[in-house]
Amino acid sequence: MQLNNLKNTVEQLILSQNDDQRFYHNLAHTLDVLEAAERLISLTVIDTETAQLVRAAALLHETGMTTTPQDHEKASVLIAKKLLPDHGFNPDQIVRINKLILATRMPQRPDDLASEIICDADLDYLGRTDYFIISHKLRLEWIMFDGYSEDLTKWYQAQIDFLENHQYFTDAAKNLREKGKQHNLLLVKKLLNSSS
Repeated sequence: MQLNNLKNTVEQLILSQNDDQRFYHNLAHTLDVLEAAERLISLTVIDTETAQLVRAAALLHETGMTTTPQDHEKASVLIAKKLLPDHGFNPDQIVRINKLILATRMPQRPDDLASEIICDADLDYLGRTDYFIISHKLRLEWIMFDGYSEDLTKWYQAQIDFLENHQYFTDAAKNLREKGKQHNLLLVKKLLNSSS
């Protein structure tokens, strides 16, 4: 499994597809998810091969955005099927990576530890101090590309609903991010109340 070569290939792919026009689903997000996955892997008992598959899934999970924003996880799976054999992944490993990619679809429904790690890594920012910066990048992307409402009150209400219904799955993510997520939820509620 040639993870460094895969990382280079994914970086080139994303950057070649107007990465600067996506404020959230871009290379920075991909690398952020990879970093979060590394952190969770280091705090979790997981075998070496599975850890490598999680890393590969983290790198590939948004590549489908280079072809379509609709159901981009399925598009990411198609790209993964093309790229992974050339980077030393066998058919069984590719099936497992594709399962991990699909686990990141909303609503998240992981069914094993590896998929729990990738799901938690994908939404790691919810419990961090840069939550507001990242969430507003997503909002701006939706406004620019999906016709999302510019109404900030609507956004804050949607964020409250999302944060209240979201759960981290791994003990590591719960320990690292749950307290921060609850703090961010409280701040969003204060913002919403002050704007009403």
